[in-house]
Amino acid sequence: MSLGGVGQTAMFSVLGKLVARAWLPCLAGWVLLLIIMRLIAPPWDEVAESGQFSFLPKDVPSNRGKDLFKAAFPKEVMGSNIVLVLSRQDEIPIYEDKDFVEHNLKGGLLQIADEEGGLADDQRGRSVIARIQTFNDEGKGALLVNGYQNAGLVVIDLTVEFLERRAWPVVYAVESLIDRLHRENKIPEGLEIAMTGSAVVGRDMRRAEQESANLIETWTIWLIIGLLLVIYRAPLLALIPIATVFFAVQISIDLLVLLAKNHLLTLSETNRIYITVLAYGAGVDYCLFLIARYREELQQEGDLGEALARAIGKVGGTLTASATTVICGIAMLAFAQFGKYHQAGVTIPLSLCIVLSSALTFSPSLLRLTGRYAFWPLSPKGRTSDRPNSKPSAWTRCLRPMVFQGIWEKIGQALERRPGLIWLASVIVLVPFAAIAVRNYQYLDYGLANDLPKDAPSLEGTHDLERHFPAGLIGPTTVLIRNEAVDFTTSEGTRLIESLADRLEERKDDLHIEDIRTLAKPLGISATAKDIMRRLERLSVTEASRKLREQALAYYASDAGALKNHVTRVDIIPNLDPLSHDSIDNFERIESALRSEQPAALQGSEIELFGATASLRDLQQVTTQDLKRIEVVVPAVIFVILMILLREVVVPIYLIATVLFSYLATLGMTFALFWLLDPAGFSGLDWKVPIFLFTILVAVGEDYNIFLMTRVKEEEKSHGPIHGVTRAVVNTGGIISSCGFIMAGTFASLMSGSLVEMKELGFALAFGVLLDTLVVRPLLVPAFLILLRRWQGSGRGHVVATLPTPPASM
Repeated sequence: MSLGGVGQTAMFSVLGKLVARAWLPCLAGWVLLLIIMRLIAPPWDEVAESGQFSFLPKDVPSNRGKDLFKAAFPKEVMGSNIVLVLSRQDEIPIYEDKDFVEHNLKGGLLQIADEEGGLADDQRGRSVIARIQTFNDEGKGALLVNGYQNAGLVVIDLTVEFLERRAWPVVYAVESLIDRLHRENKIPEGLEIAMTGSAVVGRDMRRAEQESANLIETWTIWLIIGLLLVIYRAPLLALIPIATVFFAVQISIDLLVLLAKNHLLTLSETNRIYITVLAYGAGVDYCLFLIARYREELQQEGDLGEALARAIGKVGGTLTASATTVICGIAMLAFAQFGKYHQAGVTIPLSLCIVLSSALTFSPSLLRLTGRYAFWPLSPKGRTSDRPNSKPSAWTRCLRPMVFQGIWEKIGQALERRPGLIWLASVIVLVPFAAIAVRNYQYLDYGLANDLPKDAPSLEGTHDLERHFPAGLIGPTTVLIRNEAVDFTTSEGTRLIESLADRLEERKDDLHIEDIRTLAKPLGISATAKDIMRRLERLSVTEASRKLREQALAYYASDAGALKNHVTRVDIIPNLDPLSHDSIDNFERIESALRSEQPAALQGSEIELFGATASLRDLQQVTTQDLKRIEVVVPAVIFVILMILLREVVVPIYLIATVLFSYLATLGMTFALFWLLDPAGFSGLDWKVPIFLFTILVAVGEDYNIFLMTRVKEEEKSHGPIHGVTRAVVNTGGIISSCGFIMAGTFASLMSGSLVEMKELGFALAFGVLLDTLVVRPLLVPAFLILLRRWQGSGRGHVVATLPTPPASM
């Protein structure tokens, strides 16, 4: 490559000659590698880890709470649940359906548990079903009926996290049971059954991700094929980049699966989406640049092999340098703490390395295989260099990968005449959107349930649940209090917990608390619970009271080793959806109140919290810290690469500034668009959008800048510092814009998925790449270069320290 050095150019010249001569063994090698990998690699789903919170660092507060819970209550299970909401619109109380619930519904659920290996409470480790609770159960069963007694709950507690795939068979089995009861007319007339729960929400989210991944992959391929056909108008020439990237992506995925199988790295289900989209976008771009140089060489060299060898020799360094920028930029995600970000920083760069190798070897081998038939139906009539005054042949026009070539001539002329005006106008247009991004930078949505498609089964069940019960019932927050000086099983220890619960109850409206269940009040503070306790006291049912106390001690006080009697749990049920954005802020208030409202005797206690909302809060904090870290390391590493390649200081700083400005403008446009689409329901962009948008946009933006600067260095030698810049814009305008449209189309395929996060990220990436392609690279960058060169030539100073640069070529 021109910016890399003579040694690198010689290396790619050797590679070009080798591929041109040994193209058949090269093709056979790639095909054989694909077949072998397909045969030995297991499916992605078998090794990919599911879940969201499982990728959090081990030392976050919610994980510390889980660890303490496991130590203090080893016989208890913690995981997700399936909630069946039984409701009536008539005047018949829900208790009239108790026989159906006990025999048909619970009986069917117990049968499912038996088929899974038995309840985990009875035979631990054999089943993901821990227990089944209905409103027929003694004691706590009354808490599963609403105040109007027209709705009741059946709760199936599971031992796995709500996003884990192991919960799926049980979810599907429960759905089948309800469908069977409907078909057999065993459900009482007027009784409605809806299904929700954290495990059902998790299943729907994962299923939506799978469907999105399949749609995205399909749309990606067809969009690229369509764009390539429009660009080249030659079917084989359009299919060569697709075949090149297809082989590379499949081999990459199989390699990653094998590495994960041998515990050398971890994979998540969504990781495959980003690998596919980025690999196709970048890989096709690399092939386009190779074919563009191949076209130029064919006009000068009639022999296909020689032209191909020269093309690889001249463009190989450029492709490698630009790919290195993208690879190193995205690799900075490996410094993130959140597991999914970290693995993206490992898996995507590894895949892009394979894609680059395929573009430099497999793609030219296909060009040699197809020969001149690659350009069918337009066939070559001879070299244009033999007829200097003749018009370009149809074949030559076919090889020009972009229409509107005349536009770039006009842009180049305008840049030479008014670079300052063009620069200022471009900035003024984008500044408002950048301001929107800065103002709303922290306005992100961490509500996982908001990602669900509108037709997800769990949403209907959640709406039914919220009509009759507090939304937080499916995801309570568990508080663990540890104090070595307090025996919580004594009357004094129980009194202290009761005092804390009473203080929280006084603030329950402010803290959005629906119920608090403790050792002192095991049934909670609801009106139903208080009524049950009053009846027990009035009837002097000592046996029932004693049994309730025993159950409370077993459930709320630790009985494990050194923690025995010194750890107690408090279950807090909020009236907010535990997976919503609002629940995070409310969780912070509850945590603060727990520490400030402690009785004096409990001061200094270790307090740990866990649950869905606790993990969601940690997810917010960890990913926010990751974003701040990535915002520093990605530009820093790309700046170093640009300095090495360009042998300058000021220009790399400006190039970094342009892509950061482009990122802010893109983020602001995305905020504005999705707010306009749903002003009432918009609660911020998905939390994953900024970090992926920043990393990819900065890396890809500099990728295109490197292609431009490569040509600038070459053209400056022949046309001078000013005209050389505009000639570079004209000569690279078509090919870089074609690559930009390909990349934008690839990213736009993300919008074909059903998940909100994919739609937002797909739009943002597509818009950002187009902004970089049509504004930053052809206007902001060359306008600045012209102004800089003129200032340098005026004698007022030399800001840029330029080192000797070898002959350039792209």
